[in-house]
Amino acid sequence: MFDEAKGFAVTLKRLFAPTVTQQYPEEKRPMEPRFRGLPSLRADPETGEPLCVACGLCPRICPTSCLQLNVVPSEEGDRELVEFILMAGRCLFCGMCSQVCPVDAITMSKEYELSTVERDGLVYTKMELAAIGAQEPTWWESGVGEHRETNAPNRYDRFRDKAAELY
Repeated sequence: MFDEAKGFAVTLKRLFAPTVTQQYPEEKRPMEPRFRGLPSLRADPETGEPLCVACGLCPRICPTSCLQLNVVPSEEGDRELVEFILMAGRCLFCGMCSQVCPVDAITMSKEYELSTVERDGLVYTKMELAAIGAQEPTWWESGVGEHRETNAPNRYDRFRDKAAELY
């Protein structure tokens, strides 16, 4: 009987509490700094071209193989990115592609409204991802976290202070 009274007390407490309604399409929830949304490509602000150097690390580390790169040799002797395709329907939003990128060309954006009627709407090309990535600040401008590359503490941080004392 005491359990039923406790449950009824919780119900009465919630009954008289003020309700908070958020008008969703007009007012969006503030996102946490480490939120991982749709992977996007950072673009050069002057030319609008993606910063990707076509190293091929992101498709190799992706657990679901949702990234595809088409690369051709350029005239200078290095590689040139022709096509970058992200299949967002297969993406786990794990962020491994952005962590492995040597030039910080891939970032996890704040995009979370990805609903479409057809599956073809979940396939993003290089220019679409560059347009999304142009909205995000670069990690050196964002100022989030001590290790701005990952926005997470490193496991060796605890040894850094002790190493400074030893040497």
